[in-house]
Amino acid sequence: MKSIVSFCLFASLLLAANGASAAIEEASLPPQQQEEKLVPANLELSFTGPVDLARSTAILLDAQGTPLPTGKPFLSGPEGSIFKIPLDPSMAPGLYTVDWRVLSMDGRSAEGQYQFRVDP
Repeated sequence: MKSIVSFCLFASLLLAANGASAAIEEASLPPQQQEEKLVPANLELSFTGPVDLARSTAILLDAQGTPLPTGKPFLSGPEGSIFKIPLDPSMAPGLYTVDWRVLSMDGRSAEGQYQFRVDP
């Protein structure tokens, strides 16, 4: 069984709306441009406030831009501030892109994109 190392790194993002009460991304797992030896169990996006799961999305793309299947997203953490997307543990080595859009519980949105690599 593969073991997963947890770590966080602050990531940049684009905000579709400004406001102190909007959920703002704090960290992502795996971090941007990180090279992973093992496939993480979940993509994790951590925010400063609660996320509206029903109106939030994340799409995993391979190096050619083809969408890949993921598990059903779920929330964890304080007040539902961590948006998690389960990954297929048999993902092939390569470069992956995560396109995400999240709505906070007050209706404000944030979106972004980052890449990570799975090595053999």
